[in-house]
Amino acid sequence: MNDYLQAFNTELPLILSQLHFVRPDWFYAFIPFLAYLLLASRQRLNSRSWQKIIDPQLAPFVLTQNRYKQKRYPLLLVLLAGSLCITALAGPVYKKLPQPVYREQSSLVVLLDLSQSMNATDIKPSRLARARLELLDILKSRKTGQTALIVYAADAFVVTPLTDDNATIANLVPSLDTSMMPAQGSNLSAALAKANELLNQAGVFRGNILVITDDIHERDRAAIEKTAAQGHHVSIFGIGTAQGGPVPLADGGFLHDSKGAIVIPKLDAGKLQRYAMLGGGLYTSLAADDSDINKLVKLFETKSIKRDEETEKQNQDLQADIWREEGHWLLLPLLLLAALWARRGWLAVILVFLLPLPQPVMADTQANTQAGTAQPASKQTAPLIDTDHLWLKPDQKAMRAFNKGDMDTATREFTRPEWKASALYRKGEYEAAAKALEGIDTADAWYNRGNALAKAGKLQEAIKAYDRALELNKNNSDAKDNRELVKQALEKMKQQQQNQNGQPQDKQKADSQKQDNQNGDNQQNNQQNEQQQGEQQGEQAQKEQNQQGQNQDQQSQDKGEQKPNDQQKNDQQGQQQNPQDSEQQENAQNNAEQQNDEQKSSDQKNSEQKTAEQQAAEEKELKQRDAQKEAEQQQKEIDEYRKQQAEQQSKQDKNNEQQQNSQQSDEIENREKESENEKPAEVEVNPVERSITEEEKATEQWLKRIPDDPGGLLRRKFYYQYQQIPNQHDEEEPW
Repeated sequence: MNDYLQAFNTELPLILSQLHFVRPDWFYAFIPFLAYLLLASRQRLNSRSWQKIIDPQLAPFVLTQNRYKQKRYPLLLVLLAGSLCITALAGPVYKKLPQPVYREQSSLVVLLDLSQSMNATDIKPSRLARARLELLDILKSRKTGQTALIVYAADAFVVTPLTDDNATIANLVPSLDTSMMPAQGSNLSAALAKANELLNQAGVFRGNILVITDDIHERDRAAIEKTAAQGHHVSIFGIGTAQGGPVPLADGGFLHDSKGAIVIPKLDAGKLQRYAMLGGGLYTSLAADDSDINKLVKLFETKSIKRDEETEKQNQDLQADIWREEGHWLLLPLLLLAALWARRGWLAVILVFLLPLPQPVMADTQANTQAGTAQPASKQTAPLIDTDHLWLKPDQKAMRAFNKGDMDTATREFTRPEWKASALYRKGEYEAAAKALEGIDTADAWYNRGNALAKAGKLQEAIKAYDRALELNKNNSDAKDNRELVKQALEKMKQQQQNQNGQPQDKQKADSQKQDNQNGDNQQNNQQNEQQQGEQQGEQAQKEQNQQGQNQDQQSQDKGEQKPNDQQKNDQQGQQQNPQDSEQQENAQNNAEQQNDEQKSSDQKNSEQKTAEQQAAEEKELKQRDAQKEAEQQQKEIDEYRKQQAEQQSKQDKNNEQQQNSQQSDEIENREKESENEKPAEVEVNPVERSITEEEKATEQWLKRIPDDPGGLLRRKFYYQYQQIPNQHDEEEPW
């Protein structure tokens, strides 16, 4: 509404200065119209005569109150409506439309030869293919003027009459082929007659005719001279080479003449050039650049045919005095009155629309700043009546917001779940989009739900959604492709999870093995400690035993030392008493000494043997400790190496996973964009797609199976027209 008011304010000065009426005679209609209103008003006044007859005290009970006031408003509205209608019929105008008086009148009729000789392959891929390309270039270069297209073989047929719509002609050119002609030959005379007929019907007295062919017969000379005599110019575009080439047939062979020899049509440039001079035109042949096209285009321009450049410029600058009528805008209020005329209380509705609408305002930041409480400017206040969306449904409002990219408003206003899901998907809320499509059992809904689940990371559920979409529509190639992509991503994720789970198991095994080694080493150390304790206890026992033996020896020695004195006494006594006792004592003493020596030697041997065993045990223990330390060091290095490898592998797996996920999402997005460009109705849910039923889609797919034959209609048209010609026959040389 604000935009309309601003536009009206800008147009108001122009309206006041340029407003006039193109049909002012319609204002005479006010005479009978006002007469009618006058009669209606007098009839209303005559109805007051009841007040003269009825007593004033009874009038309130007999006559309806406010009767006259109720009749006043219809008369005023009839006056307003009639005034608007008469003013609209008068044709109010205030803006002039630029309309050039001069129009380019250059006319070109193209005659394309579709005889069999145009299939020769001396120019790759064929003469006809190159001729079609040259014709498209000519149509593209013509910016002004009219163009017609005629094809000929044994007879001539009009493809398009003179028209300035070159795009339509260009769409028909690729379908032109020699097989669509009902009879073969090269009848240029019939084509020139058709061209003269088209130019005369269009009122063109100086036209251009371009013949695209590879040969012209001598019998066509008279037709060329006749055309030139009528003021038209005949130009020739030669297609082919002087060496020529065979004409391939559909069955794989070549075209033969009546004698059985292979036909090799050759281009006679000299003959074609003479015919072009005879027709007052220009001859050109194929060139590697655009020089051939440029030469013809310059010839076909109007200024090259006896027209002065200055005169042409003056004509092009002329403009007609054409005004744009604005009376239809006055009829819009009448439509509203007509819609509400039969309803009671319609006047109150009009008053609602006449209420002034609040204008958007900004907060007074200056007052807030002076008060020391600076606050940002408040947002624009919403109008009392949303005039922009007054006549729109919620889905229409949401679609307008969707097209503008306002997904928040679109998701809030959409009532249909398919459209709401599409807005949520664009917004990035993939889980909400998938949830919005729950309960809708259609192929498109399941396909879109699969896309949303795939974006949300729920790959398994996405695959199930794609499967359901394929069950409902087996021809949905997008669902098949997306399912394969999601399946590959799911397998890669499972493999990465298995690799990550396998690394902690290897680490746990290594830790348990290390713990077992430590337990074995501790057990071995305990055994060595127990062995050392046993050896120490044995050595201590041996020492005690040796000390006891030494004490015994010392006691025995002491006893032996004491015995000589006693022995002397005893000897003295024994000598005196008994000499045999002394001998027995000496033998006993010798035996005791001998036993003591043997015991000492055995103790010494045992101690030496124990010392050697102890040294060997200590050396063995040292070797075991060194080996244990080396094993621990090696195990530690192995663990560190495995840990580093695991960290590197985990980092690499994470990078690969991120790359795969990003690549996967990019592939899905690219596929969705491709599907949007190719088939927007299947990728993104929109009202146009939803308006197409499943039966219409099936019918469209069935129609796509029909072979594409753009030239079929022209073929049937030419065949029908050829049947209307009497004395139909092929020429002697049907090429």
